[in-house]
Amino acid sequence: VMNDQRKVIFEQRLDIMGQDDVSETVTDLRHQLVNELVTRHIPPAAYAEQWNASGLREQVQMIFDLDVPVQDWAAEEGIADEEIRERLTNATDAKAALKAGELGTELYNQIEKMVLLQTLDHLWREHLVTLEHLRQVIGFRAYGQRDPLNEYKSEAFVLFENMLGKLRENVTGQLMHVELAPPEEQPALQPV
Repeated sequence: VMNDQRKVIFEQRLDIMGQDDVSETVTDLRHQLVNELVTRHIPPAAYAEQWNASGLREQVQMIFDLDVPVQDWAAEEGIADEEIRERLTNATDAKAALKAGELGTELYNQIEKMVLLQTLDHLWREHLVTLEHLRQVIGFRAYGQRDPLNEYKSEAFVLFENMLGKLRENVTGQLMHVELAPPEEQPALQPV
């Protein structure tokens, strides 16, 4: 299980390192995150009264640093979750384009790559520690008449999916909040 997950992560990492421009990957992560947030707060086949528009607005504000009128959108007559998803996607794309324009495309591409790699490495190390803890306690499942190997495989898969979800959220959130400090606020480097 761990070896299969390691292969996936290392392939992704090598792919990222081999690219000069990872903006397409970052855009895919951002769009997947918007889809997840909309699906979580606006369940399919739910009535508009059952939508959690305020929760969606808070999540969008926290992650994307965007203040969008989700409650007003949800109150519109005949609006569907697809329209809200499309509006959020357009708003987040515009914010990302604004960030890239502020920082310059070349610098922003470097920042995207650096943030993506650092976050992936950090979450992978955390995931390995979590899998080690899981491996130590999974034997107790045998007392409940469950196959520990199958239990480990299924829980490791869920943990891996959660790690990928955190990757989408952390990378997108960091890139949406990134700002350059003015030159006078940057610390002076000591000569080596």
